Amino acid sequence: MNKWLLLALLSTSVHAYEPDRDQVLRFEPSPFKDVQLNCQRDKNIVPRRSDLILDNYALLAADNGERVAIITVTNGAGGQRMFNQEHLVALMADCNRIYPQAFELSLAAGQQTTIQIYFGRRVQPVLQLISSN
Repeated sequence: MNKWLLLALLSTSVHAYEPDRDQVLRFEPSPFKDVQLNCQRDKNIVPRRSDLILDNYALLAADNGERVAIITVTNGAGGQRMFNQEHLVALMADCNRIYPQAFELSLAAGQQTTIQIYFGRRVQPVLQLISSN
């Protein structure tokens, strides 16, 4: 009897969770990743100068407008450094530039890491990410 009860509970719990399709993140193509874009509406928002090297990134978006990036960064300095949202800027499809939501990252000299950063809900997709290097 206990085996049947356990089996019934397990089978219902497997089907109990179904994610909201509007919130599911999907990778977006990045056709402008290595292209020099010269938008006129950028309002001179530039990343703060640093030794942060943006090695690579992938852009994700959900149907509800949530914008996310998975980034790989390296500390190009000779010592430990702190990096935050001011060191990266996203260029949006409407040519506006925005900072990501707040984050803080401590990296040792030459250390490389991969993190997820968030841009909130936006109508426009992210075209590319910009760092000072």
